[in-house]
Amino acid sequence: MVLWRTDVGGAAFYTASIVDLTERRNAAQEIERQREALRQSEKLNAMGSLLAGVAHELNNPLAIVMGRATLLESKCDDSALRADAQRIREAAERCGRIVRTFLDMARQKPVQRRNVQVNDMVRGAVELLQYNLRTGGIDVELRLADALPEVLADPDQIGQVLLNLLVNAQQALSTTPRPRRVLIETGLESQRESRAPRVWLRVADNGPGISEEHRAHVFTSFFTTKSAGGGTGLGLSVSRSVIREHGGDLLLEGHGPLGGASFRMSIPLSAAPPAPEPVALPDAVDAPLSRVLVVDDEPELASLMRDILEAAQFEVAHAETGAVALELLGEARFDAIVSDLRMPDMDGAALWREVRERHPLLLRRMVFVTGDTLSPAAAEFLRETGCAALEKPFAPADLVARVRALLPAGV
Repeated sequence: MVLWRTDVGGAAFYTASIVDLTERRNAAQEIERQREALRQSEKLNAMGSLLAGVAHELNNPLAIVMGRATLLESKCDDSALRADAQRIREAAERCGRIVRTFLDMARQKPVQRRNVQVNDMVRGAVELLQYNLRTGGIDVELRLADALPEVLADPDQIGQVLLNLLVNAQQALSTTPRPRRVLIETGLESQRESRAPRVWLRVADNGPGISEEHRAHVFTSFFTTKSAGGGTGLGLSVSRSVIREHGGDLLLEGHGPLGGASFRMSIPLSAAPPAPEPVALPDAVDAPLSRVLVVDDEPELASLMRDILEAAQFEVAHAETGAVALELLGEARFDAIVSDLRMPDMDGAALWREVRERHPLLLRRMVFVTGDTLSPAAAEFLRETGCAALEKPFAPADLVARVRALLPAGV
């Protein structure tokens, strides 16, 4: 407020000027909120890159542990030893799924929708957060409907929505006295006149819930009830956008079954027919004896692939570099090539180009084993060439299946 005095004809007049600064202050606060959100986003991007790098470096040792445990399991006659090998394999497989989830979340890739089971995605999300939930004293109850039809969705996007809902529930329960509970339910909506049936999923907790004043804003971009640095306010907004892009919706329910917050999402059923059952692979004794060249600069991983393929009745040779591989290809006949994609000196892409020039008949009989699909160059190479790829860590049966798929009948 500005106040000034004017004297006119011996009388004093006072004038006041008032300017409403509310809009200006609100605009300044909004700009600051957006700046903070951008700073948080940059931190998340940096953390994502770091996690992706760590995850990639874990792929090789995980592949070795998983493969060796599987081979040991098949060789053990003692039931106790076989059970121990099975436990090692299952633990390595779980680590592999977690690593793959990190990589999927860090990838910037186009939406890829396919038939997926919502119940499977729920179990995967709970498994990923199992340690944090357990150490936070949170009991998770699953009420998953049997025989749910599949939905047409991008599993990475829907998985991230599930993770966001679970993390929100976990954070809401951090100040709640025990018992701390999270309930995850799935089911099938009945047919409605206005729309086709959907699969629905609910994530509910027994935390403090969301106050009436905040309920109308929970899906608004940059809105958050967390303390400074605790969140960007983008999670629920982005999650709802993802679900709506899938033709569904994400809602905050009025009264949760556990007394706290309750979110319910629904996704339309897949219109595509279910995928055919995979054809059973023939036993190793029925497979024709074929020659396979394994190219990998890491001796332990190369040795593992040799043992897996030899157990499946393949004749295997190993080359530790692309140059050695070309020498072996010039000296003997091979029916297929299994190569790492990222190697020093001559990488898998360079080897592929040399094979195209020197041994064109083998061009479509190459499979690349890689943990580097996060790299744009690797993804572009695989897309342009159409070469088969197997991501680390892999199960021995998957490696055998990929190699057999490359071979024509009778080879």
